[in-house]
Amino acid sequence: MSSSSSVSTSTVNGTTRVTGLSSGLDVDSIVKQSMTAEKAKKLNKLQQKEQKVEWTQTAYRDITSDIQTFSNKYFNVTSSTSLLSKSNYLKNTVASTDSAVTATASSTASAGNHTIQVDQLATAATLKSSSSVSKDVQGSTTPSYSSLSDKSFILTLDGTSKTVTLDSTVTDLSSLQTAINDAVGSGKVTVSADSSTGYLSLTAADSGVQVITISAPTTGTSALSNLGFGTGAVLSNRLNTSSTLSTISSQLSTALTFNDDGQAELTINGTTLTFDKSDTLAEMISEVNKSSAGVTMKYDNLTGKLVMTASATGAGNTLVVTESSDSSNTSNSNFLTALLDKSTAGVDAKVTIDGQSLTRSSNTITVDGITYKANQTTTSAATVSVTQDTDGVYDLIKGFVDDYNTLIDTINTELTAKYDSDYPPLTDDQKDDMTDDQITSWETKAKVGLLHNDSILKSFVSDLRTSLIDSISGQSSTLSSIGITTGTYDTKGTLSVDETKLKAAIASDPEGIMNLFTQQASSTTSSGTSLSGTAVVRSLSSKDLSTRYKEEGIAYRFYDTLQKNISTIRDTAGNKGTLLEKAGTTNDASDTDNTLTKMIDKYTSEIDDEETRLDTVEDNLYTKYSKLETYINKMNSQLSSLSSSTSS
Repeated sequence: MSSSSSVSTSTVNGTTRVTGLSSGLDVDSIVKQSMTAEKAKKLNKLQQKEQKVEWTQTAYRDITSDIQTFSNKYFNVTSSTSLLSKSNYLKNTVASTDSAVTATASSTASAGNHTIQVDQLATAATLKSSSSVSKDVQGSTTPSYSSLSDKSFILTLDGTSKTVTLDSTVTDLSSLQTAINDAVGSGKVTVSADSSTGYLSLTAADSGVQVITISAPTTGTSALSNLGFGTGAVLSNRLNTSSTLSTISSQLSTALTFNDDGQAELTINGTTLTFDKSDTLAEMISEVNKSSAGVTMKYDNLTGKLVMTASATGAGNTLVVTESSDSSNTSNSNFLTALLDKSTAGVDAKVTIDGQSLTRSSNTITVDGITYKANQTTTSAATVSVTQDTDGVYDLIKGFVDDYNTLIDTINTELTAKYDSDYPPLTDDQKDDMTDDQITSWETKAKVGLLHNDSILKSFVSDLRTSLIDSISGQSSTLSSIGITTGTYDTKGTLSVDETKLKAAIASDPEGIMNLFTQQASSTTSSGTSLSGTAVVRSLSSKDLSTRYKEEGIAYRFYDTLQKNISTIRDTAGNKGTLLEKAGTTNDASDTDNTLTKMIDKYTSEIDDEETRLDTVEDNLYTKYSKLETYINKMNSQLSSLSSSTSS
């Protein structure tokens, strides 16, 4: 930008603008006023139209979201509160007089009392170690007592670590025992020496201590090598499941051996598994458990035992484990079966239900819709009571009515709210002259009534209301007969519930209420496809939908109406739900492919074109006034020169 005492120049978008005091005109102000008037001709109107459509789309989507929430809660077959599920209308409450027996009842169970005596629980076949599979803590060389002074080691018992400090008084096995007793307490761990090798070992005997580990101290000089716990020693009486099979072999009471390929092959219930010596014990156990062998294997760190349990209980579910032999090394080829040396066969459950003796392979037994679970044996028969859950069914229906009323009230509020044309969307220039609070207040009023008397929403509400009052083929019950009625005209279609009447209806005829809601169409299409269920509704013709409507219960009628308006699945005409076609919804292709988005895109394009035109108009105005300023400035210079010449 350059300037003189009377003229200034600037370049905007490649156009040089000359303004100043030569003409005495405020060019910037004149151009701004001209452009304000020019924007009012078209741009402001386009921007207001675009904003109004955006607000309208948001209003539609807010209601669509409310409808989707309502639909997912009551008309999704996977929902626990689904009105489409027959079992939700035939609920039972089950109680047992003894925790040894628990029970649940399906919708087919009849109310009443039942007795159950448990004489024997079903168990699974097991293979386990009769004792810890790992060796005791053992040294690998003869201890040297003469060089123990001022050295130490860590002794960890069941996770609690203590430092055993040695001095010159530790000269033999007895004094070493004393030092250990001083550190961890007497009677917990016994240190002994092998009669032939002199190698030390640490055992818990019957003290109650389970896991013993010996390790070097973090500071100071370690006494482990002097005590004979060097290479080849067993430093813990428990296995580390993260160690490889090759590593833990020396710790096992029966050593592992592998074939020439460094592998061991195991067959469990006919399923053959192969393990490398580089596999960890944890990996081996995991592989067994996820196989098709039908067993669960674990290493019990508390007892140090391996346990393999059949997945299925009962006498007929056996557990058979074999291992392949390596002809070059047969002495210890069956290492796992040697470790799993204690076998227990599975047994069947023996129970008496309502005087009838039953033998089953499982502790879970279903009789007449009641599933009993035997947890323990009983000394006397337990009583299981099944009663109809009237309150549960009532709460389901009452919850539906309340949420339906809330949804209808929301939609009716939008339908009856009138649009005030005195509050159109604000232009950018108008917002520049207002505070944030003023803008918010204005726009709140401007958004009211955008869906006033909307035809889509009116049709939606009308269809729901009609579904509630139209007769159902083969059904004599109505909502009114079970205590659910529509209010007066001013309540605009909301429902009211007579609690006493509805509960009485549930108690006297639960199946009748179930059918009132969940009855499905029995007819078929011309091609033989059933009209029932939820999967076919979007593929049916209008004629088939009409037939389906007459034959189905209230819940399925609601489902059909909801799908007509919010389904993300296209119908036979290639359209998604009516509301989605109009305004779209998030997380769906209709988010950008709908009528209102297309309108917004159209306005956006027109706005871009108009802004381009206005830029040209503004540049032309500045060009016009720039020429005027340049001309006047030139004339002033000539006049000044002439005046100076005349004066001289």
